[in-house]
Amino acid sequence: MASRSADVAAERPFYARHADAYDALVSDPVEPWVEAADASLRAAGFSTAQVLDAGCGTGRHAAALIERGHHVTLLDASEALITIARRRCPDAPAVVTDLCDPAIGGAFDAVIARGVLNDLLTDDERAGALDAFARLTRRGGVLVLDVREAAMSQHRADGTWRTAGVDLQDGSTLRFVSRPTWHDGRIVVQERHELTGDRGEAPEVSEFLFEMRPWTRGEMQRRLDSAGFRSIEMREGVGRRSPDRLLVSARR
Repeated sequence: MASRSADVAAERPFYARHADAYDALVSDPVEPWVEAADASLRAAGFSTAQVLDAGCGTGRHAAALIERGHHVTLLDASEALITIARRRCPDAPAVVTDLCDPAIGGAFDAVIARGVLNDLLTDDERAGALDAFARLTRRGGVLVLDVREAAMSQHRADGTWRTAGVDLQDGSTLRFVSRPTWHDGRIVVQERHELTGDRGEAPEVSEFLFEMRPWTRGEMQRRLDSAGFRSIEMREGVGRRSPDRLLVSARR
């Protein structure tokens, strides 16, 4: 049975119907995070690593790691997003599967996951994903994560409406409106997508209520310890336009 997180990957317009606008709406620079991940790999002795990009999205970060000489396997629960990633990284193996119980084998030199762990809302989902990462990382291998930090995320979930827009290749325009609020340890985001064709007709509207559960340093430490990771380090995130992230690295 798929986790709720995997279901959301198929239901949320941002990950599904409007996946072609994802890169324009999420425009954080790639290089700072890829540079940090690459540095963690090289510090562990992997100048050319077999990397699992868990929650690869559209493959922007995977492509940059490939350019640095690494071999990347793409994994995501969204068929629409991974279709884009396959085009961007045509030689990379790719699988659509549940992050909490991935249907994939092997022992990778590294597992990386950027942002996607925030979408796991339950304790079982979180434990399942990190246990799977441990299973898929060979001894001495590296885990590199980007997650939302709870206290900073709560501060930013201030109920302010935010708007972004993008012109799509087919001549249509997508307007994305969102409003994050904080409730019981989670960010609850009201989302509205308004797609207007090139003829100026009334927009097609998609609405979705999306939730994220940020991480405390204490929870991350406990869960990584429980999954069997060691040498755990946490510091302020990199490559993000908002200062509410943690960059986490660990060894298997």
